Amino acid sequence: MSTRSAPRPDRPAPAAGWDQATFRCGQCGATRTATTEAGYTRTVSAHRDAHAVFDRLNPTERNGMGSILRVLLEDVALSAELLALIDQEAASRS
Repeated sequence: MSTRSAPRPDRPAPAAGWDQATFRCGQCGATRTATTEAGYTRTVSAHRDAHAVFDRLNPTERNGMGSILRVLLEDVALSAELLALIDQEAASRS
C-alpha cells in the first residue's frame, strides 16, 4: 500500500522547477527570500555588496549614507535629476 495520495482534480499540481529559496547571511543573520533563481542571485549579490560597502564606512559615514539613501530612494524623480546634474557637471569638466 502506498502512502502517497493520488492527485486531486480540484487542486492544481504544483509547478515543476523553482519555487523559492531563502538566503541567510552568516555575518548579520538577515534572511532574504526570492521566487526565481535570477532573483536569488541578485538578492545574494546585493546583500554581499552591501556588507562590503558597510564595512568600509565608519559610523559617521554610515549615518550620512543612510540619510542620503532614505531621501533618494523615497523619490525616484529626485534621484534621476540628481544623477543628471552629476553627469552634466562631469561632462562640462571634460
